[in-house]
Amino acid sequence: QRRVRAKEEEMKGEGREPSRNGDMTVARVEFSAAAYSCMENEGTIKLGVVRSGNLKCKTTVNFETSDGTANAGEDYVAKSGVVEFEEGEYMKSIEIEIIDDDVWEETETFFVRLFNPTRGTEMDKICVTQVSIINDDEPGILQFQKPSYLYKESAGVAELVIERNDGCDGRVTVRFKTKDITAIAGKDYEARDEEVEFTHGEVTKTISIPLMDDDVFNEDKIFEVMLSDPTAGATLGKSKCTIVTILNDDDYQTLITRVANLTSVNLDKLVIGKESWKQQFTEALSVNGGNVEDAEAADFVLHFLTFGWKVLFACVPPAHIAGGWLCFCVSLGVIAMVTAIIGDMASILGMLLGILDSVTAITLVALGTSLPDTFASKVAAINEDTADAAIGNITGSNSVNVFLGLGIPWIIATLYKAMTYEDGDQRSKFVVTDKSLPFTIALYSIAAIATLLLLTWRRYSAAAGKAELGGNVKIKKISGVICICLWLIYVVCASLYAYEIIKF
Repeated sequence: QRRVRAKEEEMKGEGREPSRNGDMTVARVEFSAAAYSCMENEGTIKLGVVRSGNLKCKTTVNFETSDGTANAGEDYVAKSGVVEFEEGEYMKSIEIEIIDDDVWEETETFFVRLFNPTRGTEMDKICVTQVSIINDDEPGILQFQKPSYLYKESAGVAELVIERNDGCDGRVTVRFKTKDITAIAGKDYEARDEEVEFTHGEVTKTISIPLMDDDVFNEDKIFEVMLSDPTAGATLGKSKCTIVTILNDDDYQTLITRVANLTSVNLDKLVIGKESWKQQFTEALSVNGGNVEDAEAADFVLHFLTFGWKVLFACVPPAHIAGGWLCFCVSLGVIAMVTAIIGDMASILGMLLGILDSVTAITLVALGTSLPDTFASKVAAINEDTADAAIGNITGSNSVNVFLGLGIPWIIATLYKAMTYEDGDQRSKFVVTDKSLPFTIALYSIAAIATLLLLTWRRYSAAAGKAELGGNVKIKKISGVICICLWLIYVVCASLYAYEIIKF
C-alpha cells in the first residue's frame, strides 16, 4: 500500500492523476454527471466532460446526441463533434442548444454519449448522460366567467364566456356539454356537446347555445353547462360548471288570452312531467346519471348494488304534476314500504342471531333506516351555506321513519282490535308489553336534550364559530365525538337494560 501511495504522489507531482482503476498511465474520460436538466427557456445547456489519470498527453473523444422523448429539431438542436483535451487539461464542456416553443409539454429527455477516444485513453463509467428539458409554458386554467347566466327565452341564444387564466401558452382545447335540470333539451334549448379551441395567446372564448321560444306561458327553466377534458396541460378552475336560467317573457294582453294560456300551462306541465318522468328512468338505468365519461369504478359498483332501489324511486311522479302533492304522497308510500322491508329484514336477522326485538330495533333497524339519511345530510352540509338542510333532513327523515315504521302499524293494530272485539274484551286493546320501552324512551330523551344543548351552545359560542356545523376544527371534532359517544351510551345502556344486566 505504501508503494501505491508513493506512486500516486509521484504521478501527481508529474501532472498526472491516478485513474479509478489505479492505472496512472492511462487517461480516462467521462461526463461529470449522469444526468442534467434545464428549463426550456434557458437556450443552451453545458455538459461537463472530465479527464482523470494521465494528464500529460493530448486526448480526444467523440460525442453525439440522440433522441429520447425529446426530438431533435423540435426540442433541441442535434449536435456531434470532438472534445479535445490539451496537455494538463482535465475539464471540458459540450454546449447543446435548447429550442423554446409555446407548446406545453411534459418534461422531455435526450441523450449524449462519448465514444471513440484516442489511443491511450479509455472510457470511464459515465459515458452516456441524460438531459431533461423542463417545460416552462403555462397553458392556463379554464373556467366559466360567471357561475350563472340569465337569458330571456326570446333572446334566441345564450352566450357563455370561458376564461383562460394564469397562462395562455400554446393551443389547448376543452369540451363543454349541456345537461337538463328543469329545462328540457329539444324543448327549451338545443343540447350541445362540443369542443372549444384556444390558440396561443387567446384568453377568452364565447360559446353559443340556442334557446327555443314559444308562445306558451312557462315557469323559468334552468339547465347546466359543464366543462371537461382539457388538453395540452390545461386544468379546470373552480367554475367548471355554470347554470343558465331561461326567463319566461311571454306577455298576454287580454283576459281571454290569459285564460286560454292558463289551460296551456296545465297541459304543458303534464307534458313536462312525462318527459321528466322519462328522464328519471333514464338516469336511474344509467351509470352516474348517464355521464359515463366522468364515472369512476366506484360509480359502477354503486350502480350495480343500488339498481333496484334507483328504479323503485324513479317510479315516484315528478314534482311538476298535481302541484307536487302526488309526488309527496307516493314518496311517503315508497318510504313506508322501504322502512317495512328494512324492519322485517332486521327483525329476521335479529331472530337468527338471538337478539331481543327491542335491541334489534335500536341497532339493526335504526342503522338500516338512518344511515342513508345521515349520508344525505352530509351531502347537504357540504353543498349548502347553512346547516338548515342538513339538520332538517336528518331530524325530519328519522321522524318520518318512526311515524311510518312504528306509529302507523300501532294505529292500524289498535283500530283493528277495537273494531274486531267488543268492549270489555282484553283482546280489544293493543298493548305494547316491552318492559324496556319506558327506560329506552327516557334515555333517548336525555341524549336528545344533550344534543340540542350542544347545538344551541355552538350557535351562540364565538369559539365554535356561532354555527351548528363547521367552525373551529378542534371544536368540530370534539362535537362529533360527543354525539357519537351519546349514541354509543344510548345503545349500550338500552341493550344492557333489555337483557336485565342493569336494573332500575
